[in-house]
Amino acid sequence: MINRTKLAIISLSLLLSNGFSVLESQKLTAQPINQAVVFDPPSNVRMSPNGRIICSVNRVIPINIYGSENGWYLTDACGQLGYIHRSQIRLQSNQPNPSNATFCEVINIQRGQLALRFNPNGESRAGLNNGNIVRFISQQNIWYKVKVVQGPNSQVNGLEGWVNSNYLSCNNSSY
Repeated sequence: MINRTKLAIISLSLLLSNGFSVLESQKLTAQPINQAVVFDPPSNVRMSPNGRIICSVNRVIPINIYGSENGWYLTDACGQLGYIHRSQIRLQSNQPNPSNATFCEVINIQRGQLALRFNPNGESRAGLNNGNIVRFISQQNIWYKVKVVQGPNSQVNGLEGWVNSNYLSCNNSSY
């Protein structure tokens, strides 16, 4: 994986959705535009969207992101450029900025509920649904301490606890 501060050489054979245009014999130098975390391995990285598999990412790791195309993100996670589907990653641009009030929406719960826990990875005190809004308080690794603000199951409004941040989309605005 290329460090965020290093430059990556990207050949024209992989088209970026960012609109770069160069001659086929030229190469384009670019820095990652973002970082993401592969949160639910194994996750396949492909030559093109829905194309041949280059490699599988078999653990939770951060990866560089260079662009996107119809729900697929361009990454160098395999040591060469390839595409990973948005359902397999969480973009790091949603990380909270502690200096501002940060609100997060619960997302991507496929079944059941997101556990609101007494402590990181501890016993559950309540369940949150997609659409619940929480206010970020603090962080321990992937665990966010939050206060429930509003949402589909209003009986949890006002409760504080810890949730897995992989199921949150956060921003620095008010709800």
